[in-house]
Amino acid sequence: MGNTSKSLNMKGSAAVTFLVMLFNAIGGDYFFDLNDDVLMKDLLSGAYTGVPEGHNIQMLYPISALISVLYRISGALDWYGIFLCLLQAICVFVITYKLLEMSKDSKLWLFSLVSIPFMMLGVIGAHFLFVQYTFTCGFLSATAVILIFSHREKDKSLYLAAVLIAIAYLLRSEMLLLTLPVVMVGILIKWALTGKEFRNYLKLLVSIVLIIVASQVIHKLAYSSAGWRDFTDLFNARTELYDFQYIPDYAENKEFYDSIGLSESEHQLLVNYNFGLDEEINADTLWAVAEYADKLKTDELPLTVRLCQATGKYLYRLRHFSFQKSFEYPVTDFPWNVVAFVLYIGVILMYLFPKKEREKKKAILAVALTALLFACRTTLWLYIIVRGRDPIRITHPLYLMEIVVLLGMLYLRAEKSLKIAMGALAALIIVAIVSIPNQVFVLKAEMASREKMRQHYDALYDYFADNKDNFYFIDVYTSVSCGEDMVEGETFFSEKMFKNVDNSYANHDLMGGWASKSPLTDKKFKAFGFDSMQDAILLDNVYIVQNKSEDIQWLNDYYVEKGYDIQITQADTVADAFAIYKVSLAQ
Repeated sequence: MGNTSKSLNMKGSAAVTFLVMLFNAIGGDYFFDLNDDVLMKDLLSGAYTGVPEGHNIQMLYPISALISVLYRISGALDWYGIFLCLLQAICVFVITYKLLEMSKDSKLWLFSLVSIPFMMLGVIGAHFLFVQYTFTCGFLSATAVILIFSHREKDKSLYLAAVLIAIAYLLRSEMLLLTLPVVMVGILIKWALTGKEFRNYLKLLVSIVLIIVASQVIHKLAYSSAGWRDFTDLFNARTELYDFQYIPDYAENKEFYDSIGLSESEHQLLVNYNFGLDEEINADTLWAVAEYADKLKTDELPLTVRLCQATGKYLYRLRHFSFQKSFEYPVTDFPWNVVAFVLYIGVILMYLFPKKEREKKKAILAVALTALLFACRTTLWLYIIVRGRDPIRITHPLYLMEIVVLLGMLYLRAEKSLKIAMGALAALIIVAIVSIPNQVFVLKAEMASREKMRQHYDALYDYFADNKDNFYFIDVYTSVSCGEDMVEGETFFSEKMFKNVDNSYANHDLMGGWASKSPLTDKKFKAFGFDSMQDAILLDNVYIVQNKSEDIQWLNDYYVEKGYDIQITQADTVADAFAIYKVSLAQ
């Protein structure tokens, strides 16, 4: 369909995007997938400090500053949620448009138009409703790859690819860097198979490097004050300790803890993540514990052994096909691994057949490049498995990256191997159709699980709103789940997008976590007249929130060790799950 008009491609892409978003909207409410996104939204919107903040810690500064400006213009809208959903819609539209544009045959055009919405719903599925900035970053990177493969001389595709990569890097720099090797392989494959525009692809690579450097320079300047520099060090130490190390037992390592001036009750604050309570726990403390924990890993296996173990897990995940039982856990890679498998087979066959169209050198080159892609994905997968960091918000974007590279190779060759191309797309449609009922099941189950969670947390946040004159410090793990008070099927804390949007100043804060001890924490405390969390808790209108099934003795031990004679009384209970405690000096 060489004469397919731009207008028809636009209409087809708009229709696909509308249908995908419509079916997802029918499926249920939009949620921030994780509590991290909720806190980021609170920082950006002004709910945390009372003023929309350009520093939201997790994103790079230029983009977080832009979103905060939108909240300053209108604080009644959920701009962060709108931003993430808009990016996903743009990705769907661009991918659809570019694949339709690459479809030179009318039958292939129709096959593409039909297959894309099925793929979006049957493969990406629930990610459209349980929105997470890490996955969105991967989606942007994958869309950039499609733009690279669809690029023709004198069009603007490479410029748009650079823009999407820039947004992805600003949104979630670590995820963009993880997907970047696949982007590089995609650029190499496109150039090697076409033999054209080497300079333009080189310019794109240089542009990506400049984007990364410029973004980092701007970000570091924005975080260059003494307060932010100190916090960045603390943040990195916290990440190392909680994500990659562990907190050694106090009794067995008392001599070490004494050497760094950490008492038993202060150690407990590290264990329950409430280290914001103690002013003396700083970056040096967390680095010291992390480094000590690393030295204690005498039972840690050598890298070669861990690689062998990771290879076994990797091969299992490659060949294991089973329907999802839930949105995230237990982890299963269906239908992503099946889609990738179909495309690997289809692409290799396309460059080998039909024989009359086969160019021996190009066939060998295509097979070699496909092997390079597989080697790249294998390296990335082994990396995340060895590190023990393979949740679906990371693995699914990695699958998406190799899928779009393979799709790019398929469409480049489709004109000469049309039957095989259409056969591969037909197989993808079948996989997607088989997957959609499973996606619907997962979606309904996850929605039900989150509704159970919201019954507890909506009640808690309504309680905060009804008691605006008070302030509440929340135990960190209580902010994530109800613990033993979770009902069957209940999931961890998250928040709905777009419903009951309330960006008003929040009269509560966590006792620890990744934003604790930041300049934003100081700003919030000053606004409420607090000098420190330790002193604030003793004020008349300040309370502690913790799961009612959990023991509060750790808090009493801390204050006693600090020389305070206190009493802790349970002032209230919320949703039969959360206990509200009052801490006061003993009379």
